[in-house]
Amino acid sequence: MIIVKMNDTTVECSIAASELHEIGLTPEAVIEGAENTTSFFAQLNKEVGQQLDYDPETEVMMMSKNMMMDGSIRIFAVKMSNEDIQKATDRIRGAAETILKTLTQEKVDDIKRKTGREKGVALNEVITNVTDTINKIYGRDSYRELPDNGIEARYQPISEYARYMIEFDDLDEAKRFSKVVQKLPIVDSKLYKYKGRFYMLAGLMSSDESIIYEMRRAGVEYSQMLTVNSPESMFISEHAELVIEEDAVVHLADLAR
Repeated sequence: MIIVKMNDTTVECSIAASELHEIGLTPEAVIEGAENTTSFFAQLNKEVGQQLDYDPETEVMMMSKNMMMDGSIRIFAVKMSNEDIQKATDRIRGAAETILKTLTQEKVDDIKRKTGREKGVALNEVITNVTDTINKIYGRDSYRELPDNGIEARYQPISEYARYMIEFDDLDEAKRFSKVVQKLPIVDSKLYKYKGRFYMLAGLMSSDESIIYEMRRAGVEYSQMLTVNSPESMFISEHAELVIEEDAVVHLADLAR
């Protein structure tokens, strides 16, 4: 098992399927939190707690368990203070309120009245807006908001191509992000600047869950916000200053060396 301390509040644990089999466990058992995994998680909690200087009296430890395509398990453990809990709930509450405003019965009735292609376009617009709102929950502190229910985090896109918009505080963040994702199947990428912040629009061509996971993990770690197929990306492409027109990931990764 490999344990990496990502920052003062987050630890990433990677366990190969072969390691689990050696101690009599399966990836499925770990994901589902089976009864025979109790001692495994007790030891993991102890090691993670030491890494994060965790105080069980005043802090909460949250874990997100993810099964990769090769059967390995990645676990993100995050400790949360009362301040973290408040920030997370405020962000989720705001997203929920936005979704309720988007999915009014009046809006649904309007979609139902449409016919042919217009019905599909209107429905897709609503779904896109809701998806974008949900994606906005996943900023730099996103792992703090994952429920401790052991769900398996899987993402299966409808098509292989997805347009990501990644927001950065400065150019150095964009360089670090690019260096991490440069080997992923990113088929197009541009860098924009708007009101002092940098925005990358990057097209990822893959339906492989492990690749999508790596892209999103890099976004969480190195950027301020990562969204997928969001309407805001159109605004950025139309109104922001174009800094790097082609292969932004490649050029920025070279600058980071």
